[in-house]
Amino acid sequence: MLALLAATLLVLVARPSLRGPADAAVIALLLTALFMAAESSQIHIEIGHQAWSVSLSELPFVLGLFLLPPWWLLLGRLVGAGVVFLLRRTAVATATFNLGLFAAEVAVAELLFQSLHPGAGLHPGDWLIAYLAMLLVAVLGAVAAPVAIALRQGRLTMSVFARVLPVVGLAGILNTTLALLSLLVLQVNRAALLLLAVLVAVVAVGYHAYQRLQRQHADLGRLFAFTQSVGAPETNDGVRSRLLAEAADLMQAEHAVFLPWADTDHQQLPVGAVVIPRGTRDPQLRAWLTRSGLRDALLVPLHDGGHTVGVLQVGNRIGAMSSFTQEDLRLLQTLTAHAEALRSNLRLLELRRHEAHHDSLTGLPNRALFLLRVDELLAAGPDHVPGSADRGAVMLFDIDRFREVNDTLGHQVGDLLLRQIGLRLQAAIPDDAIVARLGGDEFAVLLRRDVEAVTAMAMASDLASSLAEPLEVSGVLLDVAASVGVALIPEDGRGAAEVLQHADIAMYAAKRTTVKVARYDSDEDQSSVSRLALAGELRRAITTQLVAYFQPQMDLRTGTVVSFEALVRWEHPSRGLLLPDDFIPIAERVGLIGPLTSDVLGQALRACRAWLPEHPGVGVAVNLSARGLLDPTLTATVTHLLTETGVDPDLLTLEITETNVMADFAAALIALDDLRAVGLRLSVDDFGTGYSSLAYLTRLPVQEVKIDRSFVTAMKTSPDVAAIVRATISMCHTLRLTVVAEGVEDTNSLAVLTEMGCDTAQGYLLSRPLSPQSLAAWQRPLPYPLTPQPGWATRLRRPS
Repeated sequence: MLALLAATLLVLVARPSLRGPADAAVIALLLTALFMAAESSQIHIEIGHQAWSVSLSELPFVLGLFLLPPWWLLLGRLVGAGVVFLLRRTAVATATFNLGLFAAEVAVAELLFQSLHPGAGLHPGDWLIAYLAMLLVAVLGAVAAPVAIALRQGRLTMSVFARVLPVVGLAGILNTTLALLSLLVLQVNRAALLLLAVLVAVVAVGYHAYQRLQRQHADLGRLFAFTQSVGAPETNDGVRSRLLAEAADLMQAEHAVFLPWADTDHQQLPVGAVVIPRGTRDPQLRAWLTRSGLRDALLVPLHDGGHTVGVLQVGNRIGAMSSFTQEDLRLLQTLTAHAEALRSNLRLLELRRHEAHHDSLTGLPNRALFLLRVDELLAAGPDHVPGSADRGAVMLFDIDRFREVNDTLGHQVGDLLLRQIGLRLQAAIPDDAIVARLGGDEFAVLLRRDVEAVTAMAMASDLASSLAEPLEVSGVLLDVAASVGVALIPEDGRGAAEVLQHADIAMYAAKRTTVKVARYDSDEDQSSVSRLALAGELRRAITTQLVAYFQPQMDLRTGTVVSFEALVRWEHPSRGLLLPDDFIPIAERVGLIGPLTSDVLGQALRACRAWLPEHPGVGVAVNLSARGLLDPTLTATVTHLLTETGVDPDLLTLEITETNVMADFAAALIALDDLRAVGLRLSVDDFGTGYSSLAYLTRLPVQEVKIDRSFVTAMKTSPDVAAIVRATISMCHTLRLTVVAEGVEDTNSLAVLTEMGCDTAQGYLLSRPLSPQSLAAWQRPLPYPLTPQPGWATRLRRPS
């Protein structure tokens, strides 16, 4: 339509040229070059998916109107633009439209000139005609291009004209003014055109610099907006979706897609980050664009954890006159790097969230998540009505004798066992229940259903029975037993911490029963509160209320007392006499075992020093707890007290249990070597109740073994136990160790032990533990007539 309009109008125009044919040809050639230069540097105005271009073409256009006949001007205009379109590989439809528009513009301007008859452009009237012609051309272009875009996109709005006309009008006025100045200079002094060319060049360079700066500023603004928007999602999928949407908008592209690396043909994809501009000369890239159905594209690899996981493909730059550039590629790489970093941070955050709520060894929920789920259950319903079914229950499992597995088979086997226990509990619990590892060898189950106490206890017993089946760990079958405490929700607590605390109290109560399952009892809770109060009083009781009692140890060959064992008692002002089991565990938990041990050692050594003048050679023995043995200040404390009291180190025996040694054998061995270096004696207490490995005795610097009272009591009725005691005495003597039998309470046991060759006896038959006041007056006859043996006495020596 535009070409037909141009042809019709040009037929009607018959304006003669102001120059001769030769001059017209030369001028036409120069103007064609100017048209080419003008079309090569344009301002693109994006309108939807199309672009309107504003150039310096008005400058040669105005010159041609004054210097050339219409057909020469049309030829120069079309040839100049056509060459540029051909070099740019502009789409045929776009090139055809623009050439038709240029022809129509020439025809309309020539028709105006034919009607108004301007001169050579030297007078203000000529200038006005030139401005009117360029205004008419601008209006034609401002109308034709949006109409063509509307025909392609299906809609036309007045906002398009409002956006195009001001820019086109200002550019036309500027270019027309430059053209008129060129005409005047040409008439006065052609050499002065160089000055005008310099001015135009400076303006063009300045404009391009400004345009680039403006583009960079716009890119930074869009990049900031992108980072703000892409930082909002809280999942990796959300980051990827926002990346695609924002990348397409930022790159002014029709689409952006993620191509998974596993689903793509790597041979067909260009390698690395690449920009494929419109009209690329690379035949492989052109073929790839054709296969992909794209005009142009940006490709950026996406990485995750150092591995390529896919390709971000941005395709079809909006606008028919522009394409993607290297700057676009760098900007897209920046966006991709930011998105990858954000995805990595989100993945790390998700991992940290998971780790914060799950046990690293078993993968089960940890204490924090378990308490959160209990609180959710507590908040899920109304207050509990007495007599009705509870909303749920908490079952706390503590694995019995788990330390033995760690100490005997190693922590690696212990860890594997804990995983197996977690898996077995998961398999045994109902679908609506949760199993968690609270720490160490403690597991908890949250039952989230209406349940009565009897039902909850039955389920706890079933779970405990499921754990009782042997577990195979590293080729070893292990028997597992658990003590289970049960607390109901909300009857046994209004908060998660309170419910779990009550389940813990029930669990410790279960340890004291044969069924190993117990429900929370408020009486047990009062006992727990009592122990807590006792811990607060213990610090003040050390050195004031703790008293060492002494139980004699008799040499079975001579019938004389050779030593006393110091047994600590707490003479509590309101609770009466408290035994070690009532407060030693508390002292270990609250960090008072060091001061307590030092106080008892001091009392024992001072008592020993007091009886030595009358009974030389009678020593004293003191028990050490596990934490007391591993106290780094123990050796220094013992050395100081021995020096202070003047007691020979050989008269002091420190007793340690097998369990205390095996808790950390390497550290215990170092501590025992240090104590032995002081010169004192070491004894293994309660032998037979722990690991009973005689092999360990060859590695320990001990001189004495104490057979536990349970064996001494049982050997009266069990020949097998008696055989074990006899074998133990024999093997200890082979290792040159002294044997002490604890718990001797009757004459028959004493006679049997004597016949077996036991070295020393200790028990109620000889004496109960004596207070410091009754120790000085203690004296009694032997419990039965001794078999005549050399050196036997008929009475025990009287201790001081």
